Amino acid sequence: MPTFLSRKNPALKLLITLSVLLHLLGNFWHGDAHTILEINLPDTKMLFVVLVILVSPVVGALLTWTHHQVLGCWVAGISLAASVVFSVFHHYVMISIDNVEHLPPGTPEAHDHFSNSAEFIALIALLGAFLSFYAAGKFSAPDLVSHDEPDQPH
Repeated sequence: MPTFLSRKNPALKLLITLSVLLHLLGNFWHGDAHTILEINLPDTKMLFVVLVILVSPVVGALLTWTHHQVLGCWVAGISLAASVVFSVFHHYVMISIDNVEHLPPGTPEAHDHFSNSAEFIALIALLGAFLSFYAAGKFSAPDLVSHDEPDQPH
């Protein structure tokens, strides 16, 4: 394994990486629903979606596999938490054509596509944020037992 990669808790890193990949795929699925229903985001919101919701979790997940694993967990966790807030606010709170209860005219299938993908990205982002914050704490905690030194007599 290359020296810049960290071997600490690969199962937890894999779960974070999988949640980030599912979140990314869910956002592409949801973006397709936006296209079908012709729901366009303003440029500032689109910039937020691209940088914070799409790119930042991937960067964070990649960093978890390096010696910058704690930073990676924080980047993934904060960006996924921001995705939850953005998704819930825009799809369930704010009244607009981006709200699941106020969609523009379209087929029932298109509305289901939009609603199901909105639910999916919010839930998977919430899961990924919790995993990332848990991992940040776990990776930051000092080992209680040192494996580098032999046991000392008492």
